Amino acid sequence: MADSAEPRSPPPGAAQGGRFSAFISYSHRDAAFARRLHRDLEGYRLPHRLAARSRSGKRLKPIFRDSDELSATYDLTVAVREAIDQAEHLIVVCSPNAVQSPWVGREIELFRALHGDSAILAVLAEGEPAQAFPQALRHALDGHAVEPLAADFRPEGGGRRLEILRLVAVLAGVRLDELVQRDAHRQVRRMALAAGGAVAGLAVVGALAVVALNARAEADVQAARAGHLGDFMLSDLRKGLQAAGRLDLLAQVNKAALSAYSAKDATPDAVIRHAKALQAEGEDDEKRGDVKAARARFDEAHGLTATLLAAGPNDPKRIFAHAQSEYWEGFVAWREGDGAKAKSALERYSSLAAQLVRLDPANDAWLMEAAYASNNLGTLALRQAGDPARAEGHFREALADIELIARHRPRDPDILSAKANKFAWIADCQRLRGAPQEALVSREAQRVVLAELLAKNPRDVEAEADMLGHDLAVARIDASQGQWRRAVSRLRAGRKAAKALEQADPDNRNFPKLARMFELFEVRTWLEAPPRVRPQASELARTLGDCRPIATGASFQEIGDFCGVLLARLRAQLGDKQGMLAALAPVELNATTRHDILTARWGLNLGDEARLARIADNRGKMR
Repeated sequence: MADSAEPRSPPPGAAQGGRFSAFISYSHRDAAFARRLHRDLEGYRLPHRLAARSRSGKRLKPIFRDSDELSATYDLTVAVREAIDQAEHLIVVCSPNAVQSPWVGREIELFRALHGDSAILAVLAEGEPAQAFPQALRHALDGHAVEPLAADFRPEGGGRRLEILRLVAVLAGVRLDELVQRDAHRQVRRMALAAGGAVAGLAVVGALAVVALNARAEADVQAARAGHLGDFMLSDLRKGLQAAGRLDLLAQVNKAALSAYSAKDATPDAVIRHAKALQAEGEDDEKRGDVKAARARFDEAHGLTATLLAAGPNDPKRIFAHAQSEYWEGFVAWREGDGAKAKSALERYSSLAAQLVRLDPANDAWLMEAAYASNNLGTLALRQAGDPARAEGHFREALADIELIARHRPRDPDILSAKANKFAWIADCQRLRGAPQEALVSREAQRVVLAELLAKNPRDVEAEADMLGHDLAVARIDASQGQWRRAVSRLRAGRKAAKALEQADPDNRNFPKLARMFELFEVRTWLEAPPRVRPQASELARTLGDCRPIATGASFQEIGDFCGVLLARLRAQLGDKQGMLAALAPVELNATTRHDILTARWGLNLGDEARLARIADNRGKMR
C-alpha cells in the first residue's frame, strides 16, 4: 500500500471531479466486510487542520457500494457502470471469494479502461495474496504482469485503524504522516472521554483507565473500554507515532496503555497484551538510558509469557508472545554487557521463530520472525564478536527468508524496506572484511530497492533516511580506497539533503543525526587524506565544535563520542597532547559502560578510532 500512502495525481481521463470518492468492488460473500469498510470510510471526519487542505472537505465524497445482487446477465448494470465512471478511485476487496467472482473482475477492467491503473486501491480482507488477488488486478492496462499492493486488513496486518487512514489519505489527498498524527491525538481524547472524563494529556488517559478498571459499577463495560484503549495505544497509535516521527510521545502512550490492563484479568489474550505493554514500557526505559528499569519490565513480561507457553506449548499466539520476550531479554542483556546471556536469549528467540515456521510454513508473519531472528544473530556477531564473515552468513539467511515472502509480495513496502536493510548489513560485513567492491555491489542493490520505494512514495521519510545512510556508506567506501575528493563531495551533498529534510520535518530525530554524521565523516575523511590536500585545521575544528551531544539518548552520545575521537586526532596531529587527552577523556569514560566492538548504527569501532589518535600523537613525538 506504499504507493497509496501519499496522494497521487489521477491519470489522464480519471474522474477528478467525480461524484464518488471511490467505488467498492467486492464479492457478495464479503458483503459484511464491505459494509463495514463503507461505513468506516464514509463516516470518517478529517481532523480540522487537514480538512481545509483536502480535496473533499471534512468528509470524503460518497463511497459507492452496490448493495443489490447482480443479475445473471453478462453486462454490468447501468447504475454500476455510471458509478464506476463517476468514481475517482476503485477499492477492490481482495479475498478468495473475490477471485471466484466474475463481477469483481469486470468492474476492475471497466474502471481501468475509464481511468487507468494508478487509481486502483487493493484491500486484503482474507487469505494470502496469491489466493486473494483477482486475476484482473495482476495485469496493468498495457498487459504487463503486476503484483498489486494492498492495505492489509487481516488480523496479522498493520492494524485496521492505520489501514483505514492509509485509504483516507489517498482519497482525501492529504499526507499520511500528518493524518496519522492528527487522528492519534483525536482518538486518544475520545477514548479518554469514554473511559470516564475529559483529559488534557496521555498521562491522564492512563489514570482514567485505572479508575475505570477499578470501578465496581459497570466493571465489565469499563474493562472492555480500557482494553480497547490499550490495544489502540499499543498498535495503531504506536505505529502511527513512529511513522510520523513523534518519538517524543511514545513513553506517555506506553504508560497509558500499561495502565489499561488489570492484573486480575488472567485470560491468555489479556496476559499477552499485558506483556506487550510491559515490553513497550521497557523499550522506552532503555531509550532514556534507564537499563535497570528496562530489565525489570522485560523480566516481568518474560515471566508472564513463559507461564502461558508452558500451559500451551504449541499455541502459535503463545509461541509468538514468548519469542518477543526472549528477544527483549537478549536485547537488555546485550545492553548490560552480558554477551553470553544475550546470545543465549536470541538463540532461543530464533528457535521459537523456527517453530512458528514449522507450524505454518506459508505464514509470512512467521517467516519474517525467522528473518528478524537471523538478523539479530548477525548483529550480535558483528557488533560483539567482530566477526563480519559469520555475521554476513546470518544476514544472508535473513535475506533468503525475506525473498520467500517477496515472491508473492514483491512490491510490498515493508518487504522492500526489509530487503534494503539486509543488503546494507551485508555491505557493512563485506567492507569490514576488506572486500570494498563486493560492498559496493550490495550497496547498489540497496539503492535500487530504496529508489523503488521512493518512486512510489516520495515522502517516505524512513526510505529517505535510509537512502542518506546508503550515500554515507558509499562515501566511506570511497574514502577507504583513497578517493578523498569524491567521498567529500558525496558527504557534502548528503549533509545538505539531511538538513533540508530536518527543516521539513523538525520532529524527526533521525535527520539531525544524519546531518551531523555527514559532517563528522567529512572531517574523518580529511584527517585520513594526505596533508597536502586537507583544509586548514581551524576549519576542521570549527566543524567539530565542542563535541557535546546535540540531544539526549544513547545514539546521540555515540555521535558525541565519535566527534570527541576526531577532535583528539586533530589535536594530536597538531602536536597538542593535552588537548588530545582532554578530548579522549569523556569518550574513554563512556566506553567503560559500553561493550560493543561496533557502534549501534554507524559501524564504527570507537576503540580503534581512539587508538588512531594516540598513534598520531606518537608520530608527532617522533617528528
